[in-house]
Amino acid sequence: MKILSLLLFISFGSVACMTGHWENIGKSSSFTIDLVQNGEHVRGKYCFITNNGNRIDCAEQDDEDNITGDIKNGVAKVVFESTFGGSGVAIVKMVDGKLIYKVEDKKPFVEASMSVPDEIKLIKE
Repeated sequence: MKILSLLLFISFGSVACMTGHWENIGKSSSFTIDLVQNGEHVRGKYCFITNNGNRIDCAEQDDEDNITGDIKNGVAKVVFESTFGGSGVAIVKMVDGKLIYKVEDKKPFVEASMSVPDEIKLIKE
């Protein structure tokens, strides 16, 4: 019984928390996310700047969340709301201390003429 309890503690204790400020800064674009994880729910805001600063999609208010979703088995399925209108879907998970943001529905970005990669790897700042 002690071994089973220890294994359960290790497996649940090793689940990484998504809370924090995450960044991917490139030469012509940047993608930042501020997330707060509360149990199996995550919320926050993203800011995506691309095309050398000619396209900016960021939450307009400091207290405005534009990402919300639920976490199952360490993977979050989130809905993001674009300031250009519309919403999309992404899968978010932790891999080797990095936040992986995989865009499944790019419609808001495509409609705003924003080029976004399928998968964005972000580091915690």
